[in-house]
Amino acid sequence: MQYLIAVQSWCGALLGTLLATSACGIDQPYPGPYVENEDMLMVLMPHSPEQIAAFYEARGFPKAALDLISKACFVTVHIENKSQRVIWMETATWHLSSDKQPLQRLGKDHWDTRWNKIDLPQANRATFGWTQLPVQRDLQPEEPVGGNIVLDGTIRKFNLEARFLTGRDKRGGMLEVRFQDIDCPKEAPRQ
Repeated sequence: MQYLIAVQSWCGALLGTLLATSACGIDQPYPGPYVENEDMLMVLMPHSPEQIAAFYEARGFPKAALDLISKACFVTVHIENKSQRVIWMETATWHLSSDKQPLQRLGKDHWDTRWNKIDLPQANRATFGWTQLPVQRDLQPEEPVGGNIVLDGTIRKFNLEARFLTGRDKRGGMLEVRFQDIDCPKEAPRQ
């Protein structure tokens, strides 16, 4: 009985964060597609427009910002260095694609332009910024990093090929992680 309560509490807490998913599946070790090996763990957690809008609404974002956010594809990325060497995350070296066409991450410049048009307060901009996956980061042994990558909301599925250099001087070899046919959830039609 205590285990069930702990699982229910854990699932409830999880739903209140960016790691929220539509269901707490006990049979899957992570709440989204993942690659795990002796060097690293990488998990992708795509969010529906409703999930991501609710997250930012709870942080005081105005309706105009929520409307813009709801039109994009938000995927929370979690990366964990499981090795004893430095792993370099540099998203500029990642290749995103859909239907064999390259995709671009909707980055800071994209959002700054939209925030300027709706005169989004600086506090909301800062909150949005800290929820994004850093562009680059050196992951020390056992260190995790996480945040959102944002893609055009019109895509249905995407592929991600991520490369990571290793070693303190980036000369320790390269790790490669591939994800295929990752869904960008869409809002369910209202009846």
